[in-house]
Amino acid sequence: MNRHILQSGFRKIYPLYFGIVLATIALILIGICGKAGAAMLPPSGAGSDWFIDMNRFALSAHAALKCDDCHGSMIVNGLQHSDEKRPDFLRQSATRTYDYARCRRCHELSFKRYLEGGHAKALREEKDPSKEKKQVTGGKIMAPTCGECHASHYERSGLSRVAVGQRMLGACASCHPANAASYRNNIHGRVGIDLGNPKAAFCTDCHGAHTVDSLKKPQTALLACKRCHPKAETEFTGIVIHASLESVSAADAPKRAEVLWIHRIRWFALAVLALSLAFFVAHSFLWLLREIHEKLRKH
Repeated sequence: MNRHILQSGFRKIYPLYFGIVLATIALILIGICGKAGAAMLPPSGAGSDWFIDMNRFALSAHAALKCDDCHGSMIVNGLQHSDEKRPDFLRQSATRTYDYARCRRCHELSFKRYLEGGHAKALREEKDPSKEKKQVTGGKIMAPTCGECHASHYERSGLSRVAVGQRMLGACASCHPANAASYRNNIHGRVGIDLGNPKAAFCTDCHGAHTVDSLKKPQTALLACKRCHPKAETEFTGIVIHASLESVSAADAPKRAEVLWIHRIRWFALAVLALSLAFFVAHSFLWLLREIHEKLRKH
């Protein structure tokens, strides 16, 4: 009697085993596919150079402006663009040589914040010959100007908050790939980029669009957190948002240790999940064999 009750009970929960296994496998596949399809969008400034697609420019926020409104007379060092006496002129980077002080005429507040922010500081250090230049993948990290983050000829107005956040992530990823990748794996990125929730936090919500705060100081980070979490206290800033070793400098030993523990716990959790899956699959397979064996024996 007990044996029949036990078999009946297992038959009832047997579909549940398969349900759990299939659901877990589906979640893993979704996570893998999500990472595979999580390629960053190209920087919004990509394509801004000497040659302009006028069809795209006609749809941009600057379409109502005339060329000389932004570019002036196009005279550099006494030579006008384009000048046959300067065959090397087009070999220069338009993005790097443009005088972005002209942006100030229409974007006074944004330009002022940029001058006070981290990117402008990096640009000043880049131009200072006494400062050591950082390296990445064998090349120099160029300090961002307006043109690195904004495609002045193609940037559209009226984009949704989510669309702006997605383009922003692509721009940030060009200089901060590790931070962008860790953001994608964080709850903020999952909700904002993957689910397209406009209430989620995007890069500039925490770091500022033009001031670009590093948020290394607890009090500065707390002010950023309070924008969405008004009841947050100082301890709240101890949460690691960018949990990637590549984004943490060797000098920041405490945070590096925290990130290491996060990775260890993650791998431990994955190992437990894999073992649980293996157990359920093996158990279900063996139980199926037993059921087949019982039926064959009866016949």
